[in-house]
Amino acid sequence: MGEKRIVWMDLAKAMGILVVLVVHTGASLGPVTFLGGMFYMPVFFVLAGMTFSYRPQESFFVFVKKKARRLLVPYFGYNLFLFLVFFLQNNVLAGKVDSASFFPLLGILYSRYCLLPQDAVSNVFFLKILNTPTWFLTGLFVSLVIFWGMMRICRGDLKKLMILDSGVLLFSVLLHYLCPVLLPWSVDTAFYAVSFLTFGKVAAQRELVEKIYQRPGILLLLAALFAGLSMVNGSVNMSVAFYGRSMILYLAVGSLGSLLCMEAGLFAEKHLPVLSRAGAWVGRHTMPILCLHLLGYSVIGMVLQAVRGI
Repeated sequence: MGEKRIVWMDLAKAMGILVVLVVHTGASLGPVTFLGGMFYMPVFFVLAGMTFSYRPQESFFVFVKKKARRLLVPYFGYNLFLFLVFFLQNNVLAGKVDSASFFPLLGILYSRYCLLPQDAVSNVFFLKILNTPTWFLTGLFVSLVIFWGMMRICRGDLKKLMILDSGVLLFSVLLHYLCPVLLPWSVDTAFYAVSFLTFGKVAAQRELVEKIYQRPGILLLLAALFAGLSMVNGSVNMSVAFYGRSMILYLAVGSLGSLLCMEAGLFAEKHLPVLSRAGAWVGRHTMPILCLHLLGYSVIGMVLQAVRGI
């Protein structure tokens, strides 16, 4: 028997992936895409922290195997599928197979969009076969492994976890500014994302979503704070370790945005049953949507171009 789904969590995932879909069309919807861009990645880390179960009897290898099956098997499966699609289209059918044809395989192994910060004068770009969003799967895997180690050290104690997380956060900031390259499997970002996992774990154990939902005044205050801090921090892009003006400020912004996203999900669950059912279905299928939507966009674009040419 599978674990019981929590509808408002699935709805929060749906809102996050819908923002991803809109942003990746290249459309700018003003405050919708700007503010949505503040939480569409953090919300998945926060939710992973909320659903994280620490089992003292579970060994490190058992945990890693379980998470590898959940995240790495789909990662390599979707990426190899995309590699074959483009290898056939751009190389085999075009009759130009050479060493460069296999470079995307290196990108899949490195699992990062680029080697240097995105604004670097010269750069090496890895994920170029419409697989850019898949960095999240390896990044989440690494962050969960780090988080498991933290939970083991503090034996599941929340106060000790928060103290330990402050040290890990400091390390992530130093790593960000001292390391000149973006590390494979988003290792640098994973150390930072652990703080979102910690926030999620604390929020779950203290039932913050349910408690805050009962306080509309607090909700409005948090919404105003989220919007204001987002404007101060500016645009972000976790995939290339760009956190706006401040990594600490973005941690607050991403956590607040994720919390508000969940509050919206809880409201929809209680008052919008039809929308809730549809959204929950989307939330249960975020992985294939995340990994394949750029390919879908490409196919739609080619179909529309062919139709216009008729």
